[in-house]
Amino acid sequence: MKKLMLTLVMVMMALPVLAQDAFEKMGSLKNISETVVTKDAFELLAEIDMDIQDEGMKAGKELLDSLKDARFYETSNPDSARKMIDMANAYISSNGLVKLMSVKEDDQNFSFHVKRASDKKVKTLVMVIDETMNTDNPEAIVLKISGNIDLNQISKITKMINVPGQKQIEEATKDK
Repeated sequence: MKKLMLTLVMVMMALPVLAQDAFEKMGSLKNISETVVTKDAFELLAEIDMDIQDEGMKAGKELLDSLKDARFYETSNPDSARKMIDMANAYISSNGLVKLMSVKEDDQNFSFHVKRASDKKVKTLVMVIDETMNTDNPEAIVLKISGNIDLNQISKITKMINVPGQKQIEEATKDK
């Protein structure tokens, strides 16, 4: 019985090490461009002395304060693109993200998923742009933003850090 308990304790201690986030794995795929912006970077940006009398600057500072991290992945390699899309979809379903919208246009599939923190805030946002059906230029872009984010601010975040797929993000988050 002691051996069983010891084995269970050791397995439980090892789980966090073995349970690598899908997005960390995604970054290790071949032919993938990865950009990771950490909470520390957002905090440094938020500390820059700015005129907080300006409403736009005040909103920008609040936005930066709300972010935990942002991860962007992009590839034009068909095999890596397919793996990247599969990993993103597995993350979306295993973490209970809800699809806000999806668009299929020509050779492009775009989907926008969130995990809510509250009625007006989002804890995790995942955007997937799948252009693997385009045989001339098979691309894939995956974006994950974490924090306590006002959904209305998402397009401002992505515009500020020049994210691929900006047009789709603006469409998905514009006020109706």
